[in-house]
Amino acid sequence: MVVRRNKVITAVFVLALATATTSFAQKPNWNLKLNTTRTPVRAADMTSPLGKEAVSEILMGPTNGNNDGYVIMTRMPQGAHGPALFTMPDEHLFLVLEGKLNIQIGTEKFVLDKYQGASIPPNTAHEVWNADPAVAVFVEVVAPGSNRDLLSLVKPAKAAPVANAKDMIRTPKIPAAGEIKAGLNGASYAARANGSPIQMRIDSTNPGQGGPKPHVHLFTQVYFSIEGGTTVEYGLNTYPLPKYSVVAIQPGVVHTNFNKSTAVERHITLLMPEPTDSSQPFDIEFERKGAAGAATTPPAPSRP
Repeated sequence: MVVRRNKVITAVFVLALATATTSFAQKPNWNLKLNTTRTPVRAADMTSPLGKEAVSEILMGPTNGNNDGYVIMTRMPQGAHGPALFTMPDEHLFLVLEGKLNIQIGTEKFVLDKYQGASIPPNTAHEVWNADPAVAVFVEVVAPGSNRDLLSLVKPAKAAPVANAKDMIRTPKIPAAGEIKAGLNGASYAARANGSPIQMRIDSTNPGQGGPKPHVHLFTQVYFSIEGGTTVEYGLNTYPLPKYSVVAIQPGVVHTNFNKSTAVERHITLLMPEPTDSSQPFDIEFERKGAAGAATTPPAPSRP
């Protein structure tokens, strides 16, 4: 009787261990940390020592101030991987800023160079890793950010062919320094026109140039500086936006940006989401005036 009891206990223990092992094996291998800066501008951590694993920093997302999606900065050393082949219910965008990045979409594999990326539609199996000696630095955008728990969006997947996988690779036409004209020079990366719910582009400006006059949007707009640095007017405040820092401009906030440096600057611009009504202006100009005057009381209606 004692022997049988021991066998039952042993069997239960083995089953529990197997269940725990399976659960652990399915946990996404994604080393995430949260940026907790409490100002509109947040700088990515580029100085912390990097070991053998990739580190992804959530600069903005539903848990720290941007309800319309995640903006993530990832540093990945040689030999490191992101989560094993997986799907997400959200759009997943990648843009390489330094080094090279390997990506698998379905069963096809690609190598992304600087300023190349991928626009992965929802529920499409993919994974990334770095086989190059140089550290890969890249931006990830997950939109619309349908859960405050980012890891809960990651679902294990099996490799299967994906139609038109090569069309998900993006190479925006970024102008060289000598080709930049006055004002913003936008290079389209993703938009509703090619199936993405958000608009993503790379804007370039020369010194002394910038965006439109102060204006507002009905959607969230994000600037992420990737080369040089620009200056952002945000409400009544002005902030420098140095390389690898981000600002989320909430709907209704008056803003613009201007290159006050002596060098070319480039930044990622995100419209989250891109408006569906193209007949309405994206930018609504806002006129700044002096001090507010006293409110006037309308006259009472006269009686007959």
